[in-house]
Amino acid sequence: MPQQLINGHELAEEIKDSIANFVYSLQGPRPNLAIVLVGNRPDSELYVRLKQQEAKKVGIDTHLYRCPEDIKEQELIAIINFLNNDPLIDGLLVQLPLPKHLNPDNIVNIIRADKDVDGFTPLNLQKLLNNDPSAIIPPVFGVILRIIIERQLDLTNKKAVILGNSPIFSDNLALLLKRQGATVSIFHEVNKTASQAIEEANLLISALGQPLIVKPKELPENYLIIDIGITKKDHKVYGDVDLKSINPTINGWATPVPGGVGPLTIAMALYNTLLLYQQHHAQSRDNK
Repeated sequence: MPQQLINGHELAEEIKDSIANFVYSLQGPRPNLAIVLVGNRPDSELYVRLKQQEAKKVGIDTHLYRCPEDIKEQELIAIINFLNNDPLIDGLLVQLPLPKHLNPDNIVNIIRADKDVDGFTPLNLQKLLNNDPSAIIPPVFGVILRIIIERQLDLTNKKAVILGNSPIFSDNLALLLKRQGATVSIFHEVNKTASQAIEEANLLISALGQPLIVKPKELPENYLIIDIGITKKDHKVYGDVDLKSINPTINGWATPVPGGVGPLTIAMALYNTLLLYQQHHAQSRDNK
């Protein structure tokens, strides 16, 4: 069977059903997620609205903190510190991207590791790399690992290619894939060397954010493509990978854009909120 598309909506519903069942069974307070939104970018507004809608469906309470576009960095840090210390809040995330006058590293790194829904604070990443069971897997990493498990892809001695501009994303993901036995190559652009590596890749993960920039013709049998690089252009949404360029006689799996990693990423963020809630309440019981 030639290329098949992975239905991100179906996988996301499975994750959200498990969250809803757990929350429904609770005999006490529900998980609480705080979302900080700076400015009024239409795409950020949309993502936050989707997170709120999906959280409500599974029984997670959300608290939206809207900040003006011109907020000063110290003022934003003060809001995050307030939420860090609010015992009601289990999980906290700052919607990215931020306005250019704000340093995202300075902002995100203020979030306490035990409230870090997105999982990219240095302390949490260190926990992740040390196999600490309390580490929170960043939602995008969780999506990738979930799809690999779903497709029953054994990465032992397999070739993986990561296309990405962020070293925090690419380097940490590479370490996770190497743990599963993969040989990993990272590229920051699609050049001749990258194109050659891509056509030998059993697993391709692209997060460049450049519409249809990746055009592989040949790939190994039973390849897996996970396309994270979502871009909106001329009222249409595109991924990085032009799936139509691939030889249609080769068997493989790919995430479509839209309908692939997007719904799954939100589901994984809600799953992380539930994990943080469980950690907080376990600590509360231990302290009594």
